[in-house]
Amino acid sequence: MEASDEAVKVLLIRPHLNKTVTTIKKLMFGEPLGLECVSAILKEQGHEVLLVDFLAESKRNLRKYIKSFKPDVVGFTSQCSDISNVLYLAEKTKKINHKITVIVGGIQVTITPEAYFSRYVDYVVKTTTRENMKALMEQIEKDTDEEIMGVFSKKRQFQSTISSCENEYVKPDRDAAKKYRHKYKYAGYQPYATIQTSYGCRNHCSFCIRRKLEGPGLKERPIEDVVAEIEELKEDYVMICDSDFLINEKRLIRFLDLLEERKIKKTYICYGSVNSILEKEYLFKRLSENGVKAVIVGLESFTDAFLKEYNKSANLDDNYKAVRILKKNGIATWGTFILHPDFSKEDFKTFKKYLKFLKPELISFTPLVPHFLTPLYKQYKDRLIYPRDDYEKWSFGDVIIYPSKMSLRRYYFEVLKLGIPANFNWCTIKYCFTTFPVKRNIGLMFGFDQILKVYIKNIFNPKKLPE
Repeated sequence: MEASDEAVKVLLIRPHLNKTVTTIKKLMFGEPLGLECVSAILKEQGHEVLLVDFLAESKRNLRKYIKSFKPDVVGFTSQCSDISNVLYLAEKTKKINHKITVIVGGIQVTITPEAYFSRYVDYVVKTTTRENMKALMEQIEKDTDEEIMGVFSKKRQFQSTISSCENEYVKPDRDAAKKYRHKYKYAGYQPYATIQTSYGCRNHCSFCIRRKLEGPGLKERPIEDVVAEIEELKEDYVMICDSDFLINEKRLIRFLDLLEERKIKKTYICYGSVNSILEKEYLFKRLSENGVKAVIVGLESFTDAFLKEYNKSANLDDNYKAVRILKKNGIATWGTFILHPDFSKEDFKTFKKYLKFLKPELISFTPLVPHFLTPLYKQYKDRLIYPRDDYEKWSFGDVIIYPSKMSLRRYYFEVLKLGIPANFNWCTIKYCFTTFPVKRNIGLMFGFDQILKVYIKNIFNPKKLPE
């Protein structure tokens, strides 16, 4: 593009997912928060923005949007499960109009920017700030090629000597996704909004990459700003996506004070660690009264040995106490658990018994994923079923590590035997039908059904062991 005083027209797109990817979209499908933040920055700087969510659209007509909106720039966000789709859409964009500048950003770019170094991509944005987005837009307008912090450029062969910056928090432009907002859901809560109030993590779980992405220190937004943003939300249901919203006692009390002062009535789901729950038992009655109705807790396993391997700071007794504190105060436990590749058949049986004893309201399982940003990658490198660059298989749905005590087919079968009673037990059924409308429960069951189909397919057609 030549230098111009006119605004740059930017089409922002969240791509659809491949049908082959194991996903929980039917259960949890949130707004494109990253794109909304980028939209806010670009509009602040005077540019014209159109946000399109192909995850929420059935027709996904890229050509239609390019022809009607006539963008100068098309920007894609990306997760591990949609890299091939992003590259496909980038190529298609260039074929429709080769003059369009293509930009790719998102969480997967932060992790593996090299996955997007393509002749159809002009810029790969690893981190986003107001400053580097301004520099990028000016570079596109003036057709220059200087280095920009956090940005890889095709003009520079995707090479950079500038160390990357941290993402800057920007209040999301929620109006950008206005036409899709009624579709966003989290389990049985729909429509819902997502908000992040802090960045970083104090924990050192061996399997988690969030600490690597957001930093080891805890960076908290002023809680007054958070409550003001919540008050503006049109949605009644709010997902607080911090790694542990319950961590700071003083901040949590101030949050409750402000909700009560302003008489804000919404329903909240948040992440919380076992230790944070145990440390603040006295606060949960008040949290419940102010709308906190579910806490997503990383319970992870059924033995202290596995918890120790995962570097969890809580033990089984702590887990039990935390679940009981939540139950006592009318707050549901949405427990997350890890499926270890070294489980035996007896381990699966013990796991099933433990879940009956613990009785979390909702349960989700994730195969142990030895991400290359964690120490687990080196530990399990020789047992990987899929190579590191088979990104779509690293979406926390497929088994990544060859089991050590049974065949892969048998392992999937044991997961299926564990998953069906875990998700269709009386405690979960009663919770769902007393919490969510019937229509939402049908959607939940259909979502679980889709996941079960994937595991059944893998039982009959597992990836063969190498010779």
